Amino acid sequence: MAETQQFFVAQAQRESVSLVSADVVAPEQPEDCSSEGAVMPSGFGRSQPQRRSGKTALQEIRQLSVVSQQPLQEPDVNLAMQAEVEVEAFFAQYQQEHPEEMALAWSSGVYNPLAQVDLLAVGARYLEPGEEDWLAVAQMVGWLLVEDELDAIYFTAPPPDFALAQADWYVRPDLTTFLELPVLLREAMQRYPIPEASLRGAIDQRVQQLGWSLEQRTLFVWELFEQPEASLSQSHWELLLFELESRLQSMR
Repeated sequence: MAETQQFFVAQAQRESVSLVSADVVAPEQPEDCSSEGAVMPSGFGRSQPQRRSGKTALQEIRQLSVVSQQPLQEPDVNLAMQAEVEVEAFFAQYQQEHPEEMALAWSSGVYNPLAQVDLLAVGARYLEPGEEDWLAVAQMVGWLLVEDELDAIYFTAPPPDFALAQADWYVRPDLTTFLELPVLLREAMQRYPIPEASLRGAIDQRVQQLGWSLEQRTLFVWELFEQPEASLSQSHWELLLFELESRLQSMR
């Protein structure tokens, strides 16, 4: 899987270099852009969903768009746009000529032909509150290899057609500790419920980071649920984890 990702990233870089003239000024990347977005043309990378407001203990709403680059000065804009079109055409042709390799790249999580679609224009659905919660908890227990849980999903469709009509939100396997292939987010929630042991381990870690004593922890749980830890259910453990994470965030 790692070899597949390296191959397609290298291929994308070679084509981009060959299609852009030597005097084109590369767009300056915003500081918070990931390295993946800096080297991958259309077809590589991800689209991000928009969170529902006020449904969970997550952070601010993200816009339904890929991270935009800073505007270029004319005539560099036209040259860059021409290069992007040519690169897209190359990958479209490559997909037709090498469908098995593109399917393998998609299966490893590194190729998404729908990465640049306008999510609003195509009517991409909003995430359900339960999906947002599952992603957030999965990130907090260490199942997702990202700081922002939304980075672990993308709007895509399966091969061989990569049909927009079949597109939905998938969990990227290369950004998880438990998947080998992309899985529909809805299916991942059903197939991989987060066990209580993982929740309690994440809770213990955050209590330790807060520097709380056993008495402080016991009091906090009682004030939150009006019952001892021994009586807590799965939903209680999840809420406790959210509350502790919120406390840690407020201290940073």
